[in-house]
Amino acid sequence: MDRLALPDKRALQAASVLGQRFTAESLAALLDRPGWNCADLVGHRLVRPQGDHFLFAHALIHEGVYDTLLRSRRRELHRRAADWFRSRDLTLCAQHLDRGDDDGAPRAYLEAARAQAAEYRAERALRLVERGGALARKRADVSALSLLRGEILRDLGSISESLAAFEQALAVADVDIQRCQAWLGLAAGLRVTDRFDEAFAMLDKAGTAAAINDLAPERARIHHLRGNLYFPLGRLVECLQEHQRALDCARTASLPEIEARALGGLGDAEYARGRMASAHRHFSRCAELSRTSGAGRIEVSNLSMVAHTEVYLNDFSHALATAQMAVELAARVGHQRAEIIAHNAACTVFRTTGECARAKVHAERALILARQLGAKRFEATSLRDLAMVASAEASTAEAMDRLYRALAISRETGVNFVGPWILGQLAVTTENPIERQAALTEGEEILRKGAVSHNHLWFFRYAIDASLNSEDWDGAERYSAALEDYTRPEPLPWANFFVRYGRAVGAYRRCQSGQETTSQLADLEVEAERLGIGPALGTLRHRSRNVI
Repeated sequence: MDRLALPDKRALQAASVLGQRFTAESLAALLDRPGWNCADLVGHRLVRPQGDHFLFAHALIHEGVYDTLLRSRRRELHRRAADWFRSRDLTLCAQHLDRGDDDGAPRAYLEAARAQAAEYRAERALRLVERGGALARKRADVSALSLLRGEILRDLGSISESLAAFEQALAVADVDIQRCQAWLGLAAGLRVTDRFDEAFAMLDKAGTAAAINDLAPERARIHHLRGNLYFPLGRLVECLQEHQRALDCARTASLPEIEARALGGLGDAEYARGRMASAHRHFSRCAELSRTSGAGRIEVSNLSMVAHTEVYLNDFSHALATAQMAVELAARVGHQRAEIIAHNAACTVFRTTGECARAKVHAERALILARQLGAKRFEATSLRDLAMVASAEASTAEAMDRLYRALAISRETGVNFVGPWILGQLAVTTENPIERQAALTEGEEILRKGAVSHNHLWFFRYAIDASLNSEDWDGAERYSAALEDYTRPEPLPWANFFVRYGRAVGAYRRCQSGQETTSQLADLEVEAERLGIGPALGTLRHRSRNVI
């Protein structure tokens, strides 16, 4: 270095600040000498060309040169490098500010972490936000970094750590908007773990702050989250109202990402009350808007629900393809809750088509994820799906054990989310007539009080089969009528099939095996073959043979 001309020596030192590998353009920017040529450094074998870049000839050369810099000069060059990378690479910008002892480093790490999170690089984003948190001294920076850390951890499924991060953000927040965002983060995490009362309390606090400060995006998020909380509780009118308010707020404030969330919420609300065609439109529009506005994570969250609604429209092949796509996308971005729901959708497809063995992998993966998240409601749904698999494998005792465990969890977390579905499945699985009747009675009582739509659809579906199995023809007709009445506001292809199925098989078994009944059974068998509805198909074949 001592034998180098002074300009080359300064260039070499500046290059060491850029790292082991650098470009001539970035070096020229640090030197403020456009068109700087590295030929002399190459000639002295201190650096060598590597494509469009230059590389220090040895790591020890790089370290040795860097150590010759005075501290003040080093800080100056790192800050210049940060300015150069600000519009090119946010992570390098933050790292140079960090090495330059700049007060802006924590905020730069925040921006870099946000950029990484937006590209679904959650682990990288977490490392950046944690480095920023280690440097942060200002309360506003600590709070902002803790808020983002909480969001990233929640997306990674570390719910308890996420809640702790939001608590830290709340503790240091000195402005209402940060307090509001912390309360929203806490509410979202508490929702995942089914701590609904606490989540509602957080939203009440956030709502007060948002109203006082006229925080439009936060107001929309509050309505959206409140609607999400009403969904598993079966409070469907309130669920629909809150999501409509969220949509109105988002459109008024021109917030496409929150509009997409609200559309997903409306899809949830319509799903919750059994309007599956309407729900499908909302979910599909949500996924489309998310894709076009760059809100990919919202698309991932809602794509699985597109699959769920397609099942009830009897579009099983497309539903399965959508579910598999949703599983892959959710796994790729680390969205465990969305992955669980996508696996559930695949299980619902196979449940309807009778391909229960294919559901096993999905149900087992969903159970693992539910336990990792501490999401007890989804643990119950996974056990219910595994019970279906056990029944298909002729293991009634194992199926009943899983149903008992699923039902216990459902009673603990709120039976109106999935309790009647489990009870209907239990009624058709048990060999004990007293237990069957008790399950049917309890399921109907829960439905009368209010429950999410899939409970009505599947409870009545299973109650029809339980009645047919026990030769309760009046019961089969009553449950068929109940399923028809429930879907009357928006008729559903899936339900229409099982209504006709229950009535036709029940009528035949009442010895009403006239020409009309025979024709109905034959038509149903043809339709079942076309749709691929396995569970009904076996019964129809049996009944048709008897008729013949």
